[in-house]
Amino acid sequence: MPPESECAVVFLAGGRSSRMGTPKAWLEFDRRPLLAHLVERMLDRFPEVIVVSAPGQDLPPTPARLVYDERPGEGPLAGLAVGLKCITRPLAFVASCDVPFLDPDLARYLLGLSGDYDAVVPEWSGRLHPLQAIYRTSMQPLVEQQLAAGHRRMVDLYSHARTRIVGEDELRKMDPVGLTFLNVNTPEEHARALELWTERVGQATTIHRK
Repeated sequence: MPPESECAVVFLAGGRSSRMGTPKAWLEFDRRPLLAHLVERMLDRFPEVIVVSAPGQDLPPTPARLVYDERPGEGPLAGLAVGLKCITRPLAFVASCDVPFLDPDLARYLLGLSGDYDAVVPEWSGRLHPLQAIYRTSMQPLVEQQLAAGHRRMVDLYSHARTRIVGEDELRKMDPVGLTFLNVNTPEEHARALELWTERVGQATTIHRK
């Protein structure tokens, strides 16, 4: 299993947040901006975290290194290209900044499956999750080729690379209900995530006191 020292974390923060109506990176979560919550959560396990931002984007301060999307408006694949080029590790765990329950242990589990694969991608509820996946930096030329050809869907990469799909049955061993895949795209989803987090923290405190 590759150690965490061989893997960086890349957050893609350049989305428009149109359904939320306010920048998702600044959403309050666990008494701080959501992006800061996520960066600190992953820095507990991984030595390098970078945030890919759109030029001029207003983001909360974090301990992560900030880099800029070279193709703003071309979607997450363009952000992936920048992230893979900028990190100093051979592997990257790539995620969006709207998944408040992102699980470092699940990221570590996916890293352990990387072996000789170029990508390790979870599948939950019949859908691939390319923004909670492991990628090798050696995929960066392929990503650039896809962008140059006008293919912007991240899932289009997988037919051209050695890809390991991790099914739901296997993922449930780490995350029985799939909380790590919970996105917050609307104010209602944000409110529900806050409720779930409060319940989770309260349960953990009760267990600790016992």
